[in-house]
Amino acid sequence: MIAMTHFMKTLLIALIVLFPAIANGTMTIRNYSAASHSRFYTGADKNFIGALYDFSGVGYSSDGRWATLVSDNYFISAAHLHPATAQTVTFCTSNDPKGTKYTYTVAGGTKIGSTDLWIGWFDTTVNPSIERYPILTLPENNDYVGLELYNYGKQDIVGRNVVEFLCSSSCGGSTGFVAGYDYDNHDALSVGGDETYIITGDSGAPSFTVFDSNLTLFGIHWSHTSSVAVEGAISYDTFVPKYFDEVNAVLASGGQSLEAVPEPGMIWYLMVIAGALVLQRRRHALP
Repeated sequence: MIAMTHFMKTLLIALIVLFPAIANGTMTIRNYSAASHSRFYTGADKNFIGALYDFSGVGYSSDGRWATLVSDNYFISAAHLHPATAQTVTFCTSNDPKGTKYTYTVAGGTKIGSTDLWIGWFDTTVNPSIERYPILTLPENNDYVGLELYNYGKQDIVGRNVVEFLCSSSCGGSTGFVAGYDYDNHDALSVGGDETYIITGDSGAPSFTVFDSNLTLFGIHWSHTSSVAVEGAISYDTFVPKYFDEVNAVLASGGQSLEAVPEPGMIWYLMVIAGALVLQRRRHALP
């Protein structure tokens, strides 16, 4: 049993790290259909839920390890399942499996403190046609609760879920801050049959949120509470915004930096606008 905090209460829960024991595993999606959820499906009935967004920055090694690009040659993965030095990672420029692909060699990497985040870098700059993902940085942790996620998983499928909570967690020799989302069929109607549960082999793959019509990196798959999808089972991602500064420090050593959205000045501006709207509504409510 592993101790963790959930909504400021101490709970004991058995967490199973997503080791690659099942190489052919596939992320569970409640009402999965290849036409809707497979990024590289080619049938005439294709209706991919992620068609509006750019997933080109999600790369994959030949032995099933993920890399999500965050700058010209730096990527994020899971410490317990990441592409090793000298391995290659391939990115596809589009959702067409026959589209242009680029392959790069991992030159090195480092773990972020005690967390399950691993920052790697390639031996050369990645082609500019491949997306670099910014990080959504909101003023308070609770601002992320209720956000809709686009979860990427094995075998290049995409589903959705909703952030239920943020908390500290320990699992598999790592300790960090996580975002949890459950498999309970009680989320927003917009998620519906797209609801996800991450399983063995998904570790290191990303979860995204949408800001200004573009994907922003939210989490990296880390652990779950059940080896199979059962009602109420919970998936856990390492919560990337929590470690923005630590990741940025690694990139700085290579002369690069993370992109934050909204920019800090914009966050302040939005808060001022929101406050003004609240005051205006209160004034209108006066007798």
